[in-house]
Amino acid sequence: SCWRALLIENIMLMLLFSFVHVVNAFSWTKPQTRRLVLLRRPPVILSIICLSTSAKANPTKISNAQVSEALSLFNRGEFESSLQIWEILTNKEPENDLFWTNRGTVELILGSANATAGERPTGESERLLLSAVKCFEKAEQLGATDYISLNNKGNSLSALCEWRAADEAYEKAAAAALKDKDSPSVPNQNRALIAVQLNQLDNAERIVLSLLRRDPNFLDAKALLAAIRFRKGDKDGAESSFASLCTPAIDSPNTNLRPPTKGLGGTDWCVTYSDADIVKGRWTPSAISAYKEFLTSRQKNARIVANANPFQS
Repeated sequence: SCWRALLIENIMLMLLFSFVHVVNAFSWTKPQTRRLVLLRRPPVILSIICLSTSAKANPTKISNAQVSEALSLFNRGEFESSLQIWEILTNKEPENDLFWTNRGTVELILGSANATAGERPTGESERLLLSAVKCFEKAEQLGATDYISLNNKGNSLSALCEWRAADEAYEKAAAAALKDKDSPSVPNQNRALIAVQLNQLDNAERIVLSLLRRDPNFLDAKALLAAIRFRKGDKDGAESSFASLCTPAIDSPNTNLRPPTKGLGGTDWCVTYSDADIVKGRWTPSAISAYKEFLTSRQKNARIVANANPFQS
C-alpha cells in the first residue's frame, strides 16, 4: 500500500497541486529502490512512501549499487546521467516496474524542461516525452497501478498536448488513489484543468466543487473555480469563489492536515492569488487565460465579501 506525508502542508498547500512539470521528490521502497515522483513544479518537499508488494519490483543485489547511484545523480539534478543508468536497468531487468517508472519520470523532467504550455514540443523533447509515456505504460503492464505512475503518464501526455489521452490517465490515477485509500485531489484537479482546456466548463466546475467539498482548504481549487465560473459568465460566483481565499478558519474534513481542524485563509492568500503568475507553468493555457481575464475584470481595491457556502453548485 502507499501512504503520503505532505511536509509544509498547512503553509504551502497551494503549491502542491499542478497540471504539468515537476520537481525532484522520491519514494523509498524495500529493498533500496525508490520510485521517483512528479507532482508539481514549485520547490516544495513532498515525500511519498510506497512499499512494494510485488516480488518483481525487487532489484537484484547487483542492481542495488546502480539504483543508489541513479538516485544520487537524480537528487543532485544530474538527470541525463541518472537516465543513462535507468536505461541500463530497464534493459537488464525488464520485468521490474519500478525501473520503468523511474526511467519515465526522468524522461518527463528532461522532456518538459524547455516545453511551452499549449505547444507540442519537437525534436529531443518530444522524443523523451513519448518515451516517458511508453515507460509508464510498460510499468502499468507489469503491475504498477499506483496513482503516482498513472498521474505522471498524464503529465507526459499533457506536455505533448494530448489532452484527451491525458484526461484518461488522470481519471485512472484518481480511481487508483481512491482504491489505495489515498487522496485523489492531484489527478482530479488535473482532470478539471484538462476539462477547461477542452472547454468542458460544466464538467470542470463539477470536478472542482467535488474537490472543495472534500477539502475546503484546497486553495488552488478555489482560484480555479473562480476562473471557471468567470469563463461561464457567472461573475458573482467567480467573485465569491475568489473571496473564499480570503476567509480564515474554514475547517477541513481532511484528517491528513496538520493540525487537522485549522483552516487556511486570510489576506495573505488574497494577495498571493491576485497575480496570475501564481498559476503560470502549473495550469493549462485556457485555465490561465480564464484566470487572467477574471483578475483583470476585478477592482483591486474592492471590498471582498465571502459567501457562507461558496462551493455549492
